[in-house]
Amino acid sequence: MPKSSKDALRALCRRRIAVLLTSDSDPSEFENQIVRLVKENLDSGRFARVASARAKHHPLTLAKYVDRVIFHTRYEQARLRALAENNSTEWNRLRDSLYRHACRMTSHFRQGSEAYTEAFDFAQQTCLVILTQRYPSDVSFDAWAITILKNQVLAHYTRSRDVLNQPYPPDSFDTQDSEDGIANSLDEMIADRQSLAPFEKIENQLLLLDAIAQLRSVAQQQVIIWTYLDQLEDAQIKRRLYKSRQDVYNLRWRALARLKKILTKAS
Repeated sequence: MPKSSKDALRALCRRRIAVLLTSDSDPSEFENQIVRLVKENLDSGRFARVASARAKHHPLTLAKYVDRVIFHTRYEQARLRALAENNSTEWNRLRDSLYRHACRMTSHFRQGSEAYTEAFDFAQQTCLVILTQRYPSDVSFDAWAITILKNQVLAHYTRSRDVLNQPYPPDSFDTQDSEDGIANSLDEMIADRQSLAPFEKIENQLLLLDAIAQLRSVAQQQVIIWTYLDQLEDAQIKRRLYKSRQDVYNLRWRALARLKKILTKAS
């Protein structure tokens, strides 16, 4: 990357950090981290792949992509630190989560106790892979880890090509018909005084981040992040959660109702 391009990227990251972080935060170290992550994702072609997977009516600009990296880096930093420090509680929590997802996957290929045994092996293997991989910070850590898990399962059962960067999970993992689900952007939600008035009071993503963290379940947190921050279609979200489109709708409705209460109380 030419020096002028590097300088422009750093300037962009600095501007976005200034908007999204609180004024009492020291952004220097964080800025270097964000610049490094975004540059690596640009150089590897990951940004191009993520952008191509977005809905056409919500194109992903570099500035919006930087915002995503900032958000997920802040949101996941405690967990990443714990994993890096070999915190057994955090690793066990991750393995248990992967095991539950793996059970759903292996049930397509195996039956009974054999499916559960292989699911546990896949969860363990995925944890080992995560140790050697760089988290790109442009999607939630759970989504990234589950995609690695799918890669392990497919490599074992079908010898298919690497799906680590594919935008959609394989159809064999979700037999329900796909339906188009067009979600409003977070900007549109904030501007909508009738449906989500409390969002108007969000002046930076840290307040939203704190509110999301207070949601009752991980699934509610994921559906909000994937809908309004990653701006995924409902068809993609239901595949990731292994739920029906109606389940996704219900999860989002309950999560938004809870967010309204949290944000209203915070104000």
